[in-house]
Amino acid sequence: MIKIGVCAGPDKMEAASRVGFDYVEWGLAGTMEMDGQAFAEAVRRAQDMPIRVEAMNGMLPGSLKITGPGADLGRVRDYLEPAFERMARLGAGLVVFGSGGARGVEAGFPFDAAWRQIADFLRLAGEIAAGNGIRIAIEPLRREECNIINHVSEAMALSALVGLENVGALGDSFHMHSVSEPFSALTQAGKRLFHVHTANPAGRVYPAPADGADYGALFSALKAADYSGRVSVEAGCENFEKDGALALQALRQARDGAQ
Repeated sequence: MIKIGVCAGPDKMEAASRVGFDYVEWGLAGTMEMDGQAFAEAVRRAQDMPIRVEAMNGMLPGSLKITGPGADLGRVRDYLEPAFERMARLGAGLVVFGSGGARGVEAGFPFDAAWRQIADFLRLAGEIAAGNGIRIAIEPLRREECNIINHVSEAMALSALVGLENVGALGDSFHMHSVSEPFSALTQAGKRLFHVHTANPAGRVYPAPADGADYGALFSALKAADYSGRVSVEAGCENFEKDGALALQALRQARDGAQ
């Protein structure tokens, strides 16, 4: 059965557990800003919780460019090796590659060269991730946030060209709505669909019952793809526990009623 979790930091783990989420999704770049002692304490606290950190997003800081003339795979390796080791210590088995600031293509730089650079990055990242038992999900972002990889179909094709079993695609219903991509793209991604994010596209807020968004269509597409992974709420909210409970109710209803 598809798990339903939430993108939230270490300070929200206990609350996420009370709400009833199946897991939490932390930010990797933020975790890398912790010193060794702070990270060890975060791991200890996380392991004491009834739910786990199963996935992470925010793979790269915006300052670590992977496209353009300043891209340096040596620096990338120096960052990823300890980052993925930290993921392994937490027990997180999937990382989201959104990182619009890192991958965005600067004005005047050829897009064909940028695509090749991203593919080279993913091959490197995939190899390091495999050594830590981690899968990578390429996240398409709306054009307002990044000017390259904007559709699930592009992420799926890129993962196929990279050719590594642990590099796949992510579908984010908010970004898909923003670029008018149908949920059928999730079904077409098939086994290359590794992870899903969702939100109410009206305002990018937490889902809620009868809020006007068709979460049933999302889960129907996932069911057609034989998807059995995770769906994370990634959105803004006013009250984490109250809004989280409503989001969980709406998504469970949609999941359990999917045709």
